[in-house]
Amino acid sequence: MTHFEKLTIAGCQYIQDDAGLHVFHVNSPHALMQAVGYLKYTAQPWERIYLRGQSRLYDTLCPTLYRGISNPVTQGRRHERLLEVINEFLSDCPIFKDMPSYTHEPLLQHYGIQTTWLDIVDNIWVALWFALHRASSSGPQFQYLHFDTRSSPADGEFGYIVLIRTEDSRIEKVKKGISKGGKTEVIDLRIAAPSVFLRPHAQHGLLFRVRGTEGGRLMDYSNSIAGIVRFPLEAGKLWLGSGALHNVRSLFPPPYFDNGYQILLSVSLSEKSIGVINHIGA
Repeated sequence: MTHFEKLTIAGCQYIQDDAGLHVFHVNSPHALMQAVGYLKYTAQPWERIYLRGQSRLYDTLCPTLYRGISNPVTQGRRHERLLEVINEFLSDCPIFKDMPSYTHEPLLQHYGIQTTWLDIVDNIWVALWFALHRASSSGPQFQYLHFDTRSSPADGEFGYIVLIRTEDSRIEKVKKGISKGGKTEVIDLRIAAPSVFLRPHAQHGLLFRVRGTEGGRLMDYSNSIAGIVRFPLEAGKLWLGSGALHNVRSLFPPPYFDNGYQILLSVSLSEKSIGVINHIGA
């Protein structure tokens, strides 16, 4: 595993964050890009480095389906509920039947259902955006989602970009938009799913997960973290700037423009314990 402790950039430090995790602290957008580029360049030929913007750091890296649980029995029950939800969308959304089965779960993750996948991106400014914003939710199923720009000191002094290491062994049978290695798999919904689902395109979005084994699926993906970059929150706002492509309406296109989102919202789920399709104000 490559570590940031060997990287030297003027004005930057490899330090321990208050959360107890080691981070590479940067003070300029150039240093941010150089740090990300360092991990990409030093990765093995079969490895890929992706980004995940976060407003804070956690001890684990758990997909939404596994958060708050710790035993395989509960994990199995949640898998069953997820299958029920997928089948409901298959029953009510004709477009789902025309899509490869491996796209169903990650696509639903992008729109609010809890799954075994985690969102990642291949674009620094999108990762910055998610690190600079906080999400709030309300409603019976917390389906109404709202984003605000973070402010310090109320929301902390820093933003974080977690670098995720995946593999592309290119040994397995090629499937459209998905790559697999011995331990991880990545799906690019911009390729694997039709563009009527606009949100993945707007967010330069991909998803990854640790591959399951005969013993089950790991509930914590933190072994896939290649490094963490930290930056001052207020500086990050200046780096990102403002513009039509940097607002909620662009990154989360309304149903009027995102026809796939409109289709998903039309489904009345009977199984709601693992989330529903989010309504996002724009």
